[in-house]
Amino acid sequence: MKKYKKSESDNINYNQEIENAINIYEKTIGHFASRTRTMIENYGNIGALEALMDNADIQKGFKTLRDKNMLDKTFEAIIVKYQDKITFKKEAVAVAKFRLENPRWDEII
Repeated sequence: MKKYKKSESDNINYNQEIENAINIYEKTIGHFASRTRTMIENYGNIGALEALMDNADIQKGFKTLRDKNMLDKTFEAIIVKYQDKITFKKEAVAVAKFRLENPRWDEII
C-alpha cells in the first residue's frame, strides 16, 4: 500500500461528516469499522479517503451504503462535496465521481 501523509487540512469541518459516515456504516454492519478507523488514524482523513479511492476495488463500505440507498453518506460523496474546499488529489475526485455516477459498475464486470 502506498504511504499517504496527513494534511494540514485534516482539521476542517468535513471531519464530522466523515465520522457520521463511519457511524452510519457501523450501524449498518453491526460492528466497529476497525480497518477504516485504523486507516484514518494512520493517514488522516484526507490520506485515508485518497487511499480508498486509489484502490480499483469498490470498498465494502461503499457497497453497503449503496445497497441501503445511502450513496450520499459515502466517502465518495464527501470527496465530491468538499472537492473545492479540501485539496484532494484530482485522481481521487475523479474516482469518487465515477463511482457515484456508476454505483453498480462492479456488478457489470
